[in-house]
Amino acid sequence: MEPGKKKIVMIVVVVACIVLAAVITFSTGSKDTGMKYLEGKQQWLKCTNENCGTEYSMPAKAYYQWRENNYDAGTLQTKPMECKECGEESVFAAIKCDKCGHVFFKGAAGSDYTDRCPECEYSKREDLRNR
Repeated sequence: MEPGKKKIVMIVVVVACIVLAAVITFSTGSKDTGMKYLEGKQQWLKCTNENCGTEYSMPAKAYYQWRENNYDAGTLQTKPMECKECGEESVFAAIKCDKCGHVFFKGAAGSDYTDRCPECEYSKREDLRNR
């Protein structure tokens, strides 16, 4: 075989192997692997209905799977969840303060740390940063 043709055949073989490796990697990969770090964690939720205000938690993995399935690409938002207490679509993700236990929405206490509790002003992020 001529050296020029041999070089072209080798390039085609290498490119074919790379494409085959990519196809195998993406076809056998699990969509769920990105959520492994959520195992055993809880996501706090809070109802915004003024007649309800229920606060509860659910497994974080289940919440993020629900959120992924209910994302609206047109508005770049996720619709609210249905409240298990009042039945209204008025539940959003929340944070539970590690210090006083108050459940609140991200950014409720201002703009410095989004996890700052509006009740006791504790921020876990600030605490970790200052250690």
